[in-house]
Amino acid sequence: MVEMASYIRAASLGGFEDLVRSFGINPMDVMREVGILPALLRDPDSFINYEHYLDLLEVAAKHCDAPCFGLNLAAKQNIQTIGLIGVYMSRQDTVLQALNVAQKYVYLHADGIMFQVTQLDDQLCELNFIRLNENDTILPQKAQLSIGLIFNIFKDLIGPTWQAKQIKLKQKQPDVTTTQIFRNTFNCQVEFEADRDALYFPAKLLKARPYHFQEELVDRLIVQQLETQRLKKQDTEVQLIESTIKMLLATGDCSIENTALCMGIHPKKLQRILKDQGTSYRNVLEAVRKAETLRIMNHHQDIHLTDLALQLGYAELSIFSRKFKSWFGMTPSEWRIAHFS
Repeated sequence: MVEMASYIRAASLGGFEDLVRSFGINPMDVMREVGILPALLRDPDSFINYEHYLDLLEVAAKHCDAPCFGLNLAAKQNIQTIGLIGVYMSRQDTVLQALNVAQKYVYLHADGIMFQVTQLDDQLCELNFIRLNENDTILPQKAQLSIGLIFNIFKDLIGPTWQAKQIKLKQKQPDVTTTQIFRNTFNCQVEFEADRDALYFPAKLLKARPYHFQEELVDRLIVQQLETQRLKKQDTEVQLIESTIKMLLATGDCSIENTALCMGIHPKKLQRILKDQGTSYRNVLEAVRKAETLRIMNHHQDIHLTDLALQLGYAELSIFSRKFKSWFGMTPSEWRIAHFS
């Protein structure tokens, strides 16, 4: 089995475009520079290559000349950023149970990531994210965003008046002005050039009841959806390729090279994956187009065929019409008459 790249939900970049624009920079240019298609940000539940995500944060910080870029982005996010996981966390009986929920389901938000909560003594707990198989490279913006998001999640769970005891960051000590921004944001001691990226909070909070009330019916529905997502996360590699192609169709560039770029793998590796599954990129692309054709035509009965052809990545309506007839034995217009008249 070929090792696949890791992914993170597009929701992790919530607020990114507005933040970059506030610095007078075009966010689309920054995303394309690191291989992320801007269209991916339209759906918070779509997935972005994790390495591209890391690159994007650091590159954006440089373009915007913003040493606190990750911190600024975190300010635009909260417990809703992690989707159903956050909703279910807020409905637990204690903060400890909420954190246990997060530990169980965090991989649905981002592959290969876990976090640890360690009670250091009777008074203090430590929480830090761990990226599995990540080298020791210091990534300031990723750390700022992660810690900032954790901080905001705690505010949502405990209430707006909660305070952290201390923040530790691996990044180099910034200038006096930037250091003060960190301290003002977290309202506690911030240690730089530490041996880990971590947030420290009072141990008594583990027994605290989350800020939001519990609703048993909603809980059951949320658990069902989380479990469904967990099973979907076990999709085959071919299904992941299909999903990427589907997102690329409307761009008009569904080449194997572009698909591989979005997945963070080499085109030859993508070919090997498909070969191992007894298929080819051409076959998968055609299957996706055929399925999308039926889905769109069934749900949007009045769509212009030229618009449909473009959504499916065909340069001309005539090409699409010929392909449609080879699939279904009739033209798109004849199909409509047969199904909707």
